[in-house]
Amino acid sequence: MTEGSRFVGSRTLADLDLVRIDDGLVIEGHERLVRLLRQRGGAAAARLFAEPVLSHSNGSAAARVDWYTSLDGPVRSLADLDPGEASELRDRVRAILSDLAPLLRSPVEGPFLGACLNLAGPRAVLAIGDQPLLIDWGLLPAGLVADEASRLRHHAITLGGLLPPGLPMPPVGRADWSSRFQSDEAPSSETAPTARAALRPPRGRPVPAWSSPAPVAVACAAVLLGLSFLPGALTFPTAPRTVSAEAKALQAAWLDNLQRRREALASAAAFACPRLRAELPSLVPQSPAGVRLPPDATSRPQARAAIGPAIQGPAAPDPASLVARLERGSVLVLAGSSTGSGFFVSDEFVVTNRHVVENAETLRIAGRHIGIIPARLVRTGGEGHLTDFALLRVPRQADVRPLALAGPGRPLTPVVAAGFPGLHLGTDPTFARLGEGDASASRDLEPVLQTGVVNHLQRYDDAAVTLVLHSAEIAPGNSGGPLVDYCARVVGVNSFGRSDGRMPVTARYALGADGLSAFLEASGVAAPLDAEPCDLQATAREARPEEPASAAPRESGSGAGAAAEPAPDAAPRPAPREGAVALPPRPTAPVPSRPRPGREGGPQAR
Repeated sequence: MTEGSRFVGSRTLADLDLVRIDDGLVIEGHERLVRLLRQRGGAAAARLFAEPVLSHSNGSAAARVDWYTSLDGPVRSLADLDPGEASELRDRVRAILSDLAPLLRSPVEGPFLGACLNLAGPRAVLAIGDQPLLIDWGLLPAGLVADEASRLRHHAITLGGLLPPGLPMPPVGRADWSSRFQSDEAPSSETAPTARAALRPPRGRPVPAWSSPAPVAVACAAVLLGLSFLPGALTFPTAPRTVSAEAKALQAAWLDNLQRRREALASAAAFACPRLRAELPSLVPQSPAGVRLPPDATSRPQARAAIGPAIQGPAAPDPASLVARLERGSVLVLAGSSTGSGFFVSDEFVVTNRHVVENAETLRIAGRHIGIIPARLVRTGGEGHLTDFALLRVPRQADVRPLALAGPGRPLTPVVAAGFPGLHLGTDPTFARLGEGDASASRDLEPVLQTGVVNHLQRYDDAAVTLVLHSAEIAPGNSGGPLVDYCARVVGVNSFGRSDGRMPVTARYALGADGLSAFLEASGVAAPLDAEPCDLQATAREARPEEPASAAPRESGSGAGAAAEPAPDAAPRPAPREGAVALPPRPTAPVPSRPRPGREGGPQAR
């Protein structure tokens, strides 16, 4: 979403088909569309299409799309305008599309631009002040992509009255574009040789058997027939694939980041064991299984990173562990036939996303420490993905551990996403039993935990919320689940993801706990933010086994037990910078040997 955008509409994608071109969803090509229209149609054309933000929702509920624009003014549908204003708006749209007619007939960009003009319904044409705006573009009611007759009737009530004369119905694929937009006129001068070679006679419009002048046509056919016997004579050169400067920059940054990570890990491999234990939290987030939490919730937040084995045998999880805390705080949300995630903020209130529970006829939550219990929707946030909160109320629970809230920290803060993604539940026998009506299976539910770090923070002052961009894997079904730091405090609510069709990149977003805290206080639930940082590195140093002294003990002579004396000319060690990891001094004498820890006892890194 671009800076300065404002929300203008939202809809679920249930009962809709997403139009594709070249195996890609046109709705995901907004940046390409705006770039193209700025170059070939001007600023007014580039502002015609609203910017979509897709939310993949959860494993069962339909996804949704929110629409944004940089235009200012009151938002009204074309159907709600008086006749004079409606006529002026139609003329503006018709003038823009008339300027785009040559581009719509271009074999290079025409199929993509034309597919974008498919609209989900007649209320997809808006007036923002006196400027036109299209929302719900690149979408069609379910079944219309394959039903040309129904699509023609649908087009007549959506964009049909706004197209300039001579422009056909928007296509739903390259073949469909060829049959509608390739006329028997000569190709324009901008058509590349390869594009000319790709032109074919329109389907359903047979070429006359005899055309004038016939002798010329027969001569041309004879020449082409003769050329066809020469190997390679009719082979057209393939245009080299162009890569945009933006894609090159993204690829270079990606490779540079991988190289930096490789160098850091290679350097860590040469560390002595004590130094590796101290430096590890700054290199790779540890597994949540190795994190112990202070029993006193009022003490300074610290995540005690255990260096020894995290799990020994089939014993029950340590109640002070981060894993156990998340199991007692996270829940599966059952919203009718849909599922999502949530978490306790008190012994009777559960937070999730609005899009998980809206329009649900029944609401329940499930977890291994509560079974399956009914829930009641208390309040939801406003429209738009920046206030996608919902508050549920359940009977008071004695065996849960509500999660506290904290600020999102800084980039590279280790975080854990907890929830019930449909991708994982699809192979889970416990969830299968639950779906078959076995309520006792809820006692075996365990949230899926994914580790990562905070990548970037995006503050939206108008909505009083921070978007937390992070690297913990989330998928449909994680919606409404907590994103926590290693002190088991919620820094965000996992809500949506964005993907890029040009590169295999997915951005994962959580709504920051600052916005959640304000939402809860407005609902009468006290949920202050803990401002203390989660000191992972310092507590990791505390958790290390005692290391030998920096030098072997010696007496004034040769006996044992006397304190080591520093060399008289030794330079004092500089004090570590604030936030830096203090390393033990290099030994100046042989250190007594000790057994090397087993491989299974080391910290796990993902």
